[in-house]
Amino acid sequence: MTYIFRNTEMNNEKASNFETKSLLYLIGQRSDSKDVVYVTFDCFNDVSGINKKTDKIWDIQSKNERTLNPKKIGKYFYTLFDNFTSIFDFEDFIFFCPELKLEYKIDPLKTTYNLDNIVDKTSKRIKKGLTEEIERVKGNSTSYALDIDSFLKKVLIVEDKSTNNEYIKAVTKFKNTNLKNDDFYSSLFNDLRDIQTAKKNSYIENSSISEIREVLNFRRYLTTKDIETLIISRIIGCEIFKYKSIPIYFSQVLDGMDIEDKKDLLQECNSNLSRAFFNKNSNKTFWDVCEKIVEYRTSITDNDVENIYLLLFVDYKFRISYITKETIIYLISIIIEGLDDN
Repeated sequence: MTYIFRNTEMNNEKASNFETKSLLYLIGQRSDSKDVVYVTFDCFNDVSGINKKTDKIWDIQSKNERTLNPKKIGKYFYTLFDNFTSIFDFEDFIFFCPELKLEYKIDPLKTTYNLDNIVDKTSKRIKKGLTEEIERVKGNSTSYALDIDSFLKKVLIVEDKSTNNEYIKAVTKFKNTNLKNDDFYSSLFNDLRDIQTAKKNSYIENSSISEIREVLNFRRYLTTKDIETLIISRIIGCEIFKYKSIPIYFSQVLDGMDIEDKKDLLQECNSNLSRAFFNKNSNKTFWDVCEKIVEYRTSITDNDVENIYLLLFVDYKFRISYITKETIIYLISIIIEGLDDN
């Protein structure tokens, strides 16, 4: 049994913006967002999340249309339904859309809901739209009535209620998202959208796979760590994990060392930062440390890295052995340069 990719054409910019919103919803606004490790683009659907073991998929169909009538909603459910009947285990089937008409809903205040929140008249029209689309694509020689009923109990409607910037802020792990202005978050959203669009510049139509993990071979994905790295690099002002130079303000720490000792310390600091960021047990600490440094340095022009360390971290209790004093001072030095350059 194989899964065949169909209808994988590139979308216009308006749809791309909306798909970036659905990506950020997936990795930042769900109770299970932490379980998503890979996010694919225009493969299984507009956006799909995959877990670390590559045995679960979160499926998102996004439609940025202001006039979504019930029959059209049902029609657009088709891709989700097709995946529901496929060989793979999909964790959730999500229809991401603008706010639907209040008259369609039983509880008009809900923005995330199953079809049990849809009034009966509207629900029947949605089902009719889906049924007609299935017959149009698959023909009517096979009855999908039971599959349709089972699918409609699972599908989740998520209404888009946030701005581009609000979605980005939800993914940022800083407590104080006001450290950066709206123009910054808007630019970051656009950067992510452009990366997402570029990932779709390949042809996979009619390609097939037999295991979920094989979709990664098409390179149409980002990892959640890729997105976190983009965000922290933009906030700091440099690509922190590709930093090759010796930070100017770190030179005072290196004074008096011979060349080999300098190399060893720089390599150790680089390695420690990567471990702190990519290890789930220390990732939160990494973001907390960065936020303290950025917050302080944004408000006060202070280039004395030793002094900044003493002010912010001398009483800070680190439980992670590789988050050393030297590593934090190295990070402070990088952040100073990044902020000054921007």
